[in-house]
Amino acid sequence: MKKNKKGTIIRLCSYFHGLGVKMLFIFITSILSSVFFIATPIFLGKALDQLADGIKTAVTLGTRFHVNIETMGGIFLILITLYVLSFLCNYIASYLMSFISESVTLNMRTALSDKLHKLPLRFYDSTERGDILSRATNDIEKVADSLREGFNRLIGCTVTIIGAVIMMLAISPSLFLIAFLTIGTATIVTIMIAKKSRRYFLNYQTSLGELNANIEEAFTGQLVIKAFNHEENAIDNFRKINQELYKHSNYSQIAQFVVAPSVRFINNIGYIAIAVMSVFSIIQGRLSIGAVQAFIQYTDKASEPVIECSQIISSMQSAVAASQRFFEIMDELDEVPDSVQTEVLPSVQGNVCFEHVRFGYSDDHILMKDVTIQVQAGDRIAIVGPTGAGKTTLVNLLMRFYDIQGGRITIDGIDIKDMSRRELRSKFGMVLQDTWLFSGSIGENIAYSNFNVSKEEIIAAAKSARADHFVRTLPDGYNTLLSEDGSNISGGQKQLLTIARAILADPSILILDEATSSVDTRTEVEIQKAMNNLMKGRTSFIIAHKLSTIRDADLILVMQQGTIIEQGTHNELLGQKGFYEKLYNSQFAR
Repeated sequence: MKKNKKGTIIRLCSYFHGLGVKMLFIFITSILSSVFFIATPIFLGKALDQLADGIKTAVTLGTRFHVNIETMGGIFLILITLYVLSFLCNYIASYLMSFISESVTLNMRTALSDKLHKLPLRFYDSTERGDILSRATNDIEKVADSLREGFNRLIGCTVTIIGAVIMMLAISPSLFLIAFLTIGTATIVTIMIAKKSRRYFLNYQTSLGELNANIEEAFTGQLVIKAFNHEENAIDNFRKINQELYKHSNYSQIAQFVVAPSVRFINNIGYIAIAVMSVFSIIQGRLSIGAVQAFIQYTDKASEPVIECSQIISSMQSAVAASQRFFEIMDELDEVPDSVQTEVLPSVQGNVCFEHVRFGYSDDHILMKDVTIQVQAGDRIAIVGPTGAGKTTLVNLLMRFYDIQGGRITIDGIDIKDMSRRELRSKFGMVLQDTWLFSGSIGENIAYSNFNVSKEEIIAAAKSARADHFVRTLPDGYNTLLSEDGSNISGGQKQLLTIARAILADPSILILDEATSSVDTRTEVEIQKAMNNLMKGRTSFIIAHKLSTIRDADLILVMQQGTIIEQGTHNELLGQKGFYEKLYNSQFAR
């Protein structure tokens, strides 16, 4: 689909909210700076005419060279004043533009952060983290750079060109015709190159996102890469993406920098023609030397902004391409909004019901076609099955991480779609297969569900999760700072901390997804005891490949390809001699 450049620019303007007065001030000061600057050639021309008249008089009359010092002093005073005023106005405009660019960057990043928290998990399933990071950092910064360097300069260049054209017309319409053809040709060349460059800038930003994704993937997966001796493959893959980025970067830079030499070449041809015509005008007495000097300066002032505008436009093309990638995320559909009138569960008994649930990650790939489950309050429900059977998907639906396409899911008789997601998820405690810890202290990570708890409560939760012992062996105990994703502690220790976090949350319903998959047998026994105490009186869903952890479950659901193919207690399922028995024997009859 062809992207709308004009629409992108209009949408980008919405992030200038509250900056209108400053933008107006920039507009005014940029115009004034250019007006003051445009006026200088006239006075330089007058000064040159004064000098020329003095020389002519001295030569003609044979007297000493003489000029009116008072007149020359007045001219130079005016010139200094004009240059100072132009500088001050330009400084103010540049300062304000820098402030505005940072404000726009702040607004865009805030909007993107808000958006990312509203997007469904489907988006994160299909989008690389590195690409998201590139859009949140590089692309937004590209927009800021373009604003910081370009907006007030573009206004100044436009005013300078208009002012110079008016002054050239006033000095000599015949010479202006040559200048007009020169500037017009240069402008056409600039527009043609800028039009082609936009595609190159978009390709460059896309390739940069792919490179960031590759680097992020290689960094997080370094252990696996080394374990399988895939260093060379990883390097080759990086080189391919890097080469593609290099190619698009070259194309975009060539498109950007070919403009200046082309425009200067056209201008130089124009200068030669103007110089020849000027000589005849001076000889014929139609123009003074000062007027010709002023005209040439105005020609330069009109043509240099064309070069500068071309560079600004190239920068803006890059900013538009970056903005389009930013708006691609902003245009993603949010999670289905909560109902206008939501139900509140002050106390949860824990009766859970799946009624003819139908779900797929996409409409053309349905995973669950007709799932019906009846769970009584306080029951322990174990979910087993091969990889990809739909075990984790089942509990994700219960917490409304994904919305179902058919049927309904209820808690204590209330459809979860009639509850706000915040209300619903506050009733759950979750221990995920992939442990997630943020950069902070161990105590802060345990208290993630409620930062207002006391240190004693944090320690009590850690003791229940059998984590207190290893925490106290650390130099700073509960104040020990974890690195990104807790990489400075072992996998089993991370698992213990996530269990402590779930215990401290004191949830009504528990979800244990591979809760003991990363710990040794001894630790697993201790955790299982703690979990048994925690699960008393609570409806609990346990997902595990280790069937030893779910023998005492009140109900075991056996899943395969999104369907519940068997259900019952451990002994009942063994008696059925079906899929569960084969799964069980594969683990214990060795």
